[in-house]
Amino acid sequence: MIEEQKLHTQSSGITVGVQRTILENRLTVLTKEVHDRPIVSCFIWYRVGSRNEELGQTGKSHFLEHILFKGTDRYHKGEIDLITLKNGGANNAFTSNDFTAYYFNFASDRWRAALEIEASRMRNNIFIEEEFNSEKQVVIEELLRDMDEPWEALSQEVWATSFKQHPYHNPTIGWLDDLVRASAEDLKRYYDQWYHPRNAILVIVGDIESDRTLSYVRELFGPIPGGPEPPEMMIKEEPQRGERRVIVRKETLLERMMIGYHAPEVAHADSYPLQVVSTLLSTGKTSRFYRRLQEREQSVTFAVSSYDEAIDPTLFLIRAEVKPGRKLEDVERAITEEIDALKEEQVSAEELDKAKRLIEARFILGSEEVFNQAMMLGLFETIYRFEYLQTYLDYIKAVSPEDIQRVVRRYLNQDNRTVGYLIGVSGNS
Repeated sequence: MIEEQKLHTQSSGITVGVQRTILENRLTVLTKEVHDRPIVSCFIWYRVGSRNEELGQTGKSHFLEHILFKGTDRYHKGEIDLITLKNGGANNAFTSNDFTAYYFNFASDRWRAALEIEASRMRNNIFIEEEFNSEKQVVIEELLRDMDEPWEALSQEVWATSFKQHPYHNPTIGWLDDLVRASAEDLKRYYDQWYHPRNAILVIVGDIESDRTLSYVRELFGPIPGGPEPPEMMIKEEPQRGERRVIVRKETLLERMMIGYHAPEVAHADSYPLQVVSTLLSTGKTSRFYRRLQEREQSVTFAVSSYDEAIDPTLFLIRAEVKPGRKLEDVERAITEEIDALKEEQVSAEELDKAKRLIEARFILGSEEVFNQAMMLGLFETIYRFEYLQTYLDYIKAVSPEDIQRVVRRYLNQDNRTVGYLIGVSGNS
């Protein structure tokens, strides 16, 4: 063991009692004891996602997520799921721009099976040509389904149009031509490059004894070589200097709109006021979008904004689904006017305080369950550091009306955005 650290804070209960341990092979381990229920959630996060994929090699992170359920030198095909079911547990995995994560939920008297499985597939996954080709077809079919789904198709075009240099341009599932060309040898090289202790975060939260848990972690993961230092992602997106527009045509009854504004990464101080801006615009029936677009004008089935944390500068997104007979242009104009109102006049103390309370309630409720705690701790340790959660609410509460006005003026402007329309093939727009 090289480093061990415990945090105790009054700011956020989710970080109370978290212990970070870094093994000699540089595997980061977060443990937290929660004894109110006999449940354990175990996650392993790899700092590799679509942002790490090279041009012409997209989709490998997501493809590899599929392959890691196909077997190792210890577990045959289907055995990982069988062990999970026999022990009354659940498992799954997911891939994003910034990471790939795998998780298990087990009762506290049998959760160690999760560690044994993860230790085996960290370095001992088997790449069988027949299994690879079979799973390739599964992934390609998933991609084709995504292309047929209206929101997925529109989102893909907005991200690809917003980012010209940075790999956030690419969909997590990859581009079809890249998947068709992919080989088992390519995927094995990618696995060898990224799947090792130095690039992983193991998170164990629940009804455990930390000392015994860490002893077992060292036994299983300690002998695994740390692996090479992961290469840094050096590509940065140039500032956008003018509005971009894209149109997608699909057979659909309801036309849709997505607007993406370039916005900062999770480590940036402006990420806090932008999260408050998102809440002001679209959270709850007193939000500005709801009152304007759903109550007064009745032009949309919904209009929402979102701003998800990311390693690199990302997008502040607005999505709206337009009712039949209403025009996308009118909805866009109303959305822009609501954003401009935040630029022109400072938000009232009452409205701002309500938005902060909504964020606080969502944060507290969202971190009650053991699974959600493991998810949040692992996510932020992967994309930044988990201590972000320790002071998150303090920074949200410190956001001022001046902060709101400043970040809206800086980021939510026309030259910094991409506007996407999804138009029905036989629509009226």
